[in-house]
Amino acid sequence: MFDLPKIVGDDDARRAWMSVGAPILGLVCVITILAVAAFANFARQQDHAFASTSERLVASAVDGRASSLEGLVLDYANWDAAFDNITASFDHDWLVDNFYSGVADGMIVFHSDGGVRFSWFGDAVAADASAYEQAAMGAAAATPNLQRLVRAASPAGTVARTFARANGRLVLVALAPISQEDDAERLAPESGNGEDFLVMIDVISDDELAAMAHALNLDGLQFAPPSEASHSRAVINEQLAQPGGGPVGVLEWRHAFPGTAAFQRQIGYVVAGLLLIGILTFVVAGRLVAGQIAASASAQAALEASREKSEFLARVSHELRTPLNAIIGYAEIIQEEHEEPALQRDTARIVQAARHLGHLINDIIDQSRIDAGAVKINAEVIAASAMMSEVEALMRPAARAAGVDLQAAASAASGYVYADHVRLRQCLLNIVGNAIKFSTQGGAVTVRVRPAVGPNGDVIVFDVTDSGIGIAENEVENIFRPFTQANSSIAKTFGGTGLGLSITRDLAREMGGDVSVVSKPGNGSVFSLAIPAATGEALQAA
Repeated sequence: MFDLPKIVGDDDARRAWMSVGAPILGLVCVITILAVAAFANFARQQDHAFASTSERLVASAVDGRASSLEGLVLDYANWDAAFDNITASFDHDWLVDNFYSGVADGMIVFHSDGGVRFSWFGDAVAADASAYEQAAMGAAAATPNLQRLVRAASPAGTVARTFARANGRLVLVALAPISQEDDAERLAPESGNGEDFLVMIDVISDDELAAMAHALNLDGLQFAPPSEASHSRAVINEQLAQPGGGPVGVLEWRHAFPGTAAFQRQIGYVVAGLLLIGILTFVVAGRLVAGQIAASASAQAALEASREKSEFLARVSHELRTPLNAIIGYAEIIQEEHEEPALQRDTARIVQAARHLGHLINDIIDQSRIDAGAVKINAEVIAASAMMSEVEALMRPAARAAGVDLQAAASAASGYVYADHVRLRQCLLNIVGNAIKFSTQGGAVTVRVRPAVGPNGDVIVFDVTDSGIGIAENEVENIFRPFTQANSSIAKTFGGTGLGLSITRDLAREMGGDVSVVSKPGNGSVFSLAIPAATGEALQAA
């Protein structure tokens, strides 16, 4: 699917996928799982909210009808005329003329001893009047401590409600003692209040349950006895029980699962969207992996080319040394065997040019070894003063020839460094040689040594100060790049390959040190070579 560079092997491709592709695909999988889990959790919350809300709505609807029945029974029971014609003097005809209702389905008057004194039932339930009467009286008898209703502080407290079941239907029951309207007379001990009670019933038919379900937007609302209650997750139950008594039955209806239904309707679109995202992510991941592999291949190719270039330069430079040494040897022999001034002058030029070429070859070999990581450092304890004397002796003739005053300030107290003797000398010769090269005739080059504290511990710093042309701040980094000088005009004026300082910094860092420079155009430069100071253990071992 993706074109990968041929230079990259299976292991490289596998590593690229593991480092780039796998995390992206893993992230998409995690996001997909979290998204589906979030939708599913939201659906569960919606389902739970529906169950809780529908339970409250059903309970509220039943409570509303029971409250209406309580108000109705209170109107009939807390009535002086009812008390006079029932408790004070029982008048059956008065009851027939007054105790009926277009709202309630039945009315029963019973004495405190439990005997029924009067009953009336509406046309809708008249056929099963005995069953409803028996159920209502059972519910009234199960109401705890009826006499507490008689002594309630207010008429509203004299009413009680309960439930009954008859003919498979739910029956709402409300009862109250028949009492006088005046609270003082009602609460008087000798009043006779509490001898008779009125029970009113409201039978909830199947049609009324259907109307209630339609009003509440519920499906399958029905009343069932406790033994027939459903325990399925697809059904919601509202338990109904008598106060102080056993269960009467349950109102149950089907769970609509609105969240799950919506989730199931939309999951196809969600999955399609997630799959599209997954496909796009796979394509993007593939492109990224291909880019990663291509970059890796390019880097490997560049490293391989650099290594081959370094090896080539090292081989060519090595091969150049043999004929170059022969040229220098034969030129020196000619100088020794012939004294003609012209021949001496020509052979001197040959030797000078050959030695210059030899220095260039040595620099190229060193840079190639550094690039190839083939430089070996043989560290030892070196006295800084001895190194200063050695460098001064080697560079004094060049300074004298250039008309530059070379001064090297060192003493036995300058300290000791822990470095490769040959490489340290090479670094100092490069720095001092550059200082002499770029100083004007009559100028001065000073080399000093001082102890300092570096990022990784104590160091000995060789400061080389010259009075040369200086370096602009924006050109400082150029002088440490291989085959590069500060600017093109310097290369034209002073010549050189631009390898000396590059090799010096690389060798200094290989030895654990570094090279820095402070310079301004026209004010000379100060090059500082920092080399790790010899530790106590190294000094003791030396």
